[in-house]
Amino acid sequence: YVNWQNTHRFCCACGSPLTFIHGGTCAKCMNSDGKPHLHWPRQDPSIITLVTNSSSTHALLARSPRHPSYLYTALAGFVEAGETFEKAVGREVHEEVGVTIDLQSVDYIASQAWPFPRSCMIGMTARTLDGLAPISIDPNEIVDAQWFEKEVVYRAARDTDEMGAVMDPRVVEEKQAKGEWNGKLLVPSKGVLARTLVDHWLE
Repeated sequence: YVNWQNTHRFCCACGSPLTFIHGGTCAKCMNSDGKPHLHWPRQDPSIITLVTNSSSTHALLARSPRHPSYLYTALAGFVEAGETFEKAVGREVHEEVGVTIDLQSVDYIASQAWPFPRSCMIGMTARTLDGLAPISIDPNEIVDAQWFEKEVVYRAARDTDEMGAVMDPRVVEEKQAKGEWNGKLLVPSKGVLARTLVDHWLE
């Protein structure tokens, strides 16, 4: 709400100044014709998807440029205008890794508010049509993507829980220097929707 209030000072319908009502959750324009317009914060829905092969023995995880080299996660992207969540899953997966999913397999798992700046993330799972389909990444979106066996992801989740702040490379480097971790894969920490998807698959 703070970001929305800071960037919305005038009515987009008449140009009058806005005042915030209902505890700052709604904006009302102060025009002189007696018919004020009401405005609410915009929401940009996005999907995040854990893709598995048809037999659910492997998961497709990817690394973005902003993540450390060891941290892999689920694929995500914004829903476009007029697009269903299922179609967004299929499009984003194909765009980012060149893999075609079975749209009938897309399943809703959970959601999470993501106010950076105004999104709600919809967590899904999906399966491929072709088993361990070949991967062809979009280098503008991600750095790497791989199929990981379930046991490998299970160990990565366990190591992540023991490690703690895995987004901070210094924490991991310290563990490596002490010989306390010599793995190559970590996943997002608990409390993050991507991890919820991983845990749901591992269960």
